Amino acid sequence: MPIYQVIVNAIKDDIAAGKLKPGQALLTEAEMCATHQASRLTVRRALEVLREADVIYTIRADGSYVGPRDAPQIREPREFEKIAADLAEGIKRGDYGPDQVLPSQLELIEQYGVAKKTASAAVALLREQGWVYTVPAIGTFVTSRDKWPNIR
Repeated sequence: MPIYQVIVNAIKDDIAAGKLKPGQALLTEAEMCATHQASRLTVRRALEVLREADVIYTIRADGSYVGPRDAPQIREPREFEKIAADLAEGIKRGDYGPDQVLPSQLELIEQYGVAKKTASAAVALLREQGWVYTVPAIGTFVTSRDKWPNIR
């Protein structure tokens, strides 16, 4: 049996056994490669077969999920989302006040032990959510309270 088919069967078995539920995120391609000791091309072939059978669906740059498409998505937060959430909590607690500078990208890299891309993505998410604004070559600052997202 081809390796891609072994992967397809394993995912279908996990769905049938309830280990994977509708809307749940699958492992990333890299994680599947490591788990199944398969090439990325082989994993992509397995995912293609599962998509064609409407067992899963893929959202570009986000990942693959167990179908159907209308099921609420279930996935663990990514590292940049965890960092952004941690910083947002700090803002809510008052660790960083309006117009106060957040830690620099280098400080975030050191504090969280992450890559530059991850630190950048965390700050971009905070900006997108309305917690912060960035002044190029100066820094990233907390927005005024009236611009914060709705907090419950």
